[in-house]
Amino acid sequence: MTPSIAVTLLTWAAIILLFFGLAAVLREVRLLRGVVTRTTDGFVAAPPDLVLGPRFAGDGGRIVAAVDSGCPLCLTVVERLAGLGADATLLTHEPLTTWADLAHGLPVISDGEAWRSVSHLAPPVLMSLDGTGRVRRMLLPVRAAEVDTALAGWAGPKEGGETGDPGVGAHSRL
Repeated sequence: MTPSIAVTLLTWAAIILLFFGLAAVLREVRLLRGVVTRTTDGFVAAPPDLVLGPRFAGDGGRIVAAVDSGCPLCLTVVERLAGLGADATLLTHEPLTTWADLAHGLPVISDGEAWRSVSHLAPPVLMSLDGTGRVRRMLLPVRAAEVDTALAGWAGPKEGGETGDPGVGAHSRL
């Protein structure tokens, strides 16, 4: 091997190592930016920009679960919400007769327009809305236990600075 080929190979090896180092540094910066800009709700940069409309506007806040009757996890989440006594509303694209026996007493709204705004997400979609019908917080639960955690976190502090009961929180009909 001639000295010029050896120098060329070493130069290219050094350039490739520098690019790998730069990629690692950029990855760390991106991860650090995500940690710094993350809110307490777990959103990076901004909360969701969804408005379900005036049909979902409530006094101060409302819990809405976008569900589909063909989704087993959706049915489990609905059972969990009803079992907790949560003051939640079900959003679906299906006829109300489909949910007559499945809703467990929770109010059901069949609204194709509102459903289209969340249909790109995999149901169930659990949302906390403000008084205008704008989504403040959103969760795509993968286990029924996450419903408890979400409701407790969304309830906020009560008297004495304590958060509510982890299962029910402020969204209870009891």
